Amino acid sequence: MSKLQPALRIKGENVRRFRKLRGLSQAELASGICTQATISLIEKRNKVPSMNILVRLVNRLGITLEDIVVENQDRIQQALSAVDQKVRRGEYRDAAGLLKKVNARRLTREQDLRNYNYFSGMSELFVTQDLDEAIYYFGRVLNGASAAAADVAGIMATLGLALAYAEKGTTERARVYVEQAISLFNAQPLNEQRYLDVELTIYWHISRIYFELGDDAATLQHVQSDIAIGVRNESLFLLPELYALQARTQARLEDEQAAQSRAIALALARVTDRTSLIADLVQGETAASA
Repeated sequence: MSKLQPALRIKGENVRRFRKLRGLSQAELASGICTQATISLIEKRNKVPSMNILVRLVNRLGITLEDIVVENQDRIQQALSAVDQKVRRGEYRDAAGLLKKVNARRLTREQDLRNYNYFSGMSELFVTQDLDEAIYYFGRVLNGASAAAADVAGIMATLGLALAYAEKGTTERARVYVEQAISLFNAQPLNEQRYLDVELTIYWHISRIYFELGDDAATLQHVQSDIAIGVRNESLFLLPELYALQARTQARLEDEQAAQSRAIALALARVTDRTSLIADLVQGETAASA
């Protein structure tokens, strides 16, 4: 066993999540690398395999070691990383609960503080629904010493402002921020595989903002671009939500394809265990057929 292994802690739940997002069974992930039993031990008991196996697994999943391994991280870094995972998956209530355990006064790195403010903004936006507080936190991300916002935190905070203003009904300001976010994103595309989920999340938020603004053409354009990226990279991340949003947009346009999009969204939601989305889609399906 590698001498480095005692310093490593593997996050089995992340291995399982990435495997499911790639549409792989445990046997398919293990094929030619290790046994299915090894994958099961990794996912259920956080068992650390040999470094050779670990490297081959992350290559097959199209991720990096940092996505599934914690190496000498302090508690703050672990907590922020856990919050980030929840926010990326849209599990905002869980993210807010984890964020309460982070002591902001102990954040000494500027990037950690920017991330904390971004997560706080998302919590206020989606959990407490205090739009003014959300705007305050997103503003803090963009007003820091590194206020050149062409990074992931800056882009996401700019999108957060757009979402908050869209919810407030301040449509012109919302449109300004979403267009600014798109410009920032285009100026710094996230080409690496490790940023795939971030790229999909950015397009997802852009699509939601245009939906709130009532711009159905722009909504469908960005939804379909996001779906194409996910399909091209064999990722199921956010695909159920994207097809659901496509269905809602098509229904608003009285497009007969809305039922097909809803059916695809429901099937994907069941495969990826999106319980709340399944309930929403079943309810919508019942209402549509009434």
